[in-house]
Amino acid sequence: ACYNVISRVVYRQMLINDREKERFRLLMRAMEAFSGVDVLDYTILDNHFHLVLHVPQAGEVSDAEFVDRLSHLYGGNKASTIVARIDQLRQSGDLARAWAEKQRYVCRMHDLSEYGKTLKQRFTQSYNRRHGRKGTLWEERFKSLIVEGPGHALATVAAYVDLNAVRAGIVGDPKDYRFCGYGEAMGGSMKAREGIVM
Repeated sequence: ACYNVISRVVYRQMLINDREKERFRLLMRAMEAFSGVDVLDYTILDNHFHLVLHVPQAGEVSDAEFVDRLSHLYGGNKASTIVARIDQLRQSGDLARAWAEKQRYVCRMHDLSEYGKTLKQRFTQSYNRRHGRKGTLWEERFKSLIVEGPGHALATVAAYVDLNAVRAGIVGDPKDYRFCGYGEAMGGSMKAREGIVM
C-alpha cells in the first residue's frame, strides 16, 4: 500500500534549517535502503515533513541482502558485528538463536510503523546531540493516510506534497526546492526519479 506520512516539529517551531534538512534526507534514504519501504516522494520543511511511501509485501530476506540493508542503517562496522554474531551462532549449531537474532532486524523491514518511528527517533537523537538539547523533537506520533492504489490519487498526493514549498512562499516552482522529491529528481537523482514515476 501507499501512504502519505506527516509529522510536525514540537510547537511547530522552525527548527529544521537546510543543513538539518539534508541530514534528514540522507537518513530518510538510509532508512529506505534498510527497510525496503520505498520513498516515492517527500518534502522537508522548517517545521514538518511529508513522505509518500510505498510499503511492499514482506518477503524473505537473503543473507546477502540482509548484510547490505544493515550496512545502510548501522554502517559497515556494526553491521559486520551483527552478521558475525549470527554466523557464530549458526556455526555453533544454535540455528534457532541465529534465526531469532536475524529476525530482530528483519521484522523491522517492510513495516510503516518501524520506518516512521526509527526515522524520527534517529533524527531526534542526532539533532539533540548537535544542538545540545533534550527531549522530543516531534509533536506526536506521525500521521499516516493510506493512498488508494497508484494512478490519479497517488499523483494528486505527490503534487500536494511537492507544492508545499511553493505554498510556503519558499520557491515559485517545486523543481527549485532541493528538499522535495520533485526537486531532487530534477537535480538528476535517479532514486528520486524512480519514486515520482511509480
